[in-house]
Amino acid sequence: MEDPYPLLESLRSSGPVARVRLYERFDVWWVTGYAAAVAALSAPELSSDQRHAHPALAHHVSPMRVGLIDRDPPEHTRLRGETLRAFSGGRLAAFEQHARTLGAELVAALPPESRVDLLPTVVRPLVERTVSTFLGLPPLVDEALRAHADLLTRPMTGDAVRAEIGRARAVLRRHVRTGGVPEAGPSGEGRPSRDGGVRGHLPSDEWADVVLQMYVAGRRSTVDFLATALLGLLAVDGWAGLCHDPAVRRTAVDEFLRLDGPIVRGVWRFARADFDLSGTAVARGDLVIVSLALAGRDPRVFPDPARLDLRRAPNRHLQFGLGAHRCVGVPLVHALADALLPALGARFPCAGAAPAGSAQPSGRGSVFRGPAHVLADLGPECPPGPMEPRTPRRTA
Repeated sequence: MEDPYPLLESLRSSGPVARVRLYERFDVWWVTGYAAAVAALSAPELSSDQRHAHPALAHHVSPMRVGLIDRDPPEHTRLRGETLRAFSGGRLAAFEQHARTLGAELVAALPPESRVDLLPTVVRPLVERTVSTFLGLPPLVDEALRAHADLLTRPMTGDAVRAEIGRARAVLRRHVRTGGVPEAGPSGEGRPSRDGGVRGHLPSDEWADVVLQMYVAGRRSTVDFLATALLGLLAVDGWAGLCHDPAVRRTAVDEFLRLDGPIVRGVWRFARADFDLSGTAVARGDLVIVSLALAGRDPRVFPDPARLDLRRAPNRHLQFGLGAHRCVGVPLVHALADALLPALGARFPCAGAAPAGSAQPSGRGSVFRGPAHVLADLGPECPPGPMEPRTPRRTA
């Protein structure tokens, strides 16, 4: 898991769609090519709803697969509309402002001339606190979610894990639905406020599952991504200048998402009918896994795909998905990157990654992947003031 790409690349020789044994239990179709990935993510024959899985596979699907990304129209269309409306009315602008303020505070608290792990001191608190504020989660609910967040992303490896995930989901649904207070009686006392952030719009089990997915998957993947990008940037000469320029910063963010995004294994789809996928006959009920990591390293789309090119354009990576299921949290991810990278570059422009070997990937599992540490030698503090962008001497 520290470097899954050689193993993943070995599948590419089997064609754009390969047959793979998953969890040593059942066979699935693994999409290895970019064109095939686009076709799979757009195919009407492939469903996000686990109810279309073959009965032999259904037992292995996590009980957490019930949120927004696991629905089909018209349910998905309705819930996606509700989610996008939750970003309206100035809420996204407020999120961006909150992230910038918090990012500046976290960076300001770092001690100059020191070696610091930026993952627990800056990255994780920035993501966790801004996401919780955006979702309008009271401290009691946030504490419960945080305690179970890692559990809810574990792969299905047995009945005990499945039962544990199911119990945790039921508890957390209740927490999200009620805001951590008792269920309302006849008088309505105990109901959550309807202006309590995103959580307060539809206090139902259905909406609770959407919020759970946004909190658990979105928070985890964003922490992993920001940590990966930050660790990579700190190894690049002139990285602070890159962070200062908004256009270059966005291009660099896309390149880290393409090259080593947090979602390595891919997204699941269930065949609702027999159909042909890039020359492969897929049967109704089959499980198709679209490898976003392999799609991002397809040499037919991305020249020299294993090389980091912070000015790569165009960069049509698929880490955020595609079409109707494109991640609704894309603006939030970019807002968090915009809050962290310029603030760190402005105060510690001479910071660099600690010596090689001090920060290794965590090998957390096949669902999300990110570094266990982001060790940085901060160097001297730069006095507040405008910073001129600088061109990096290398981009790999």
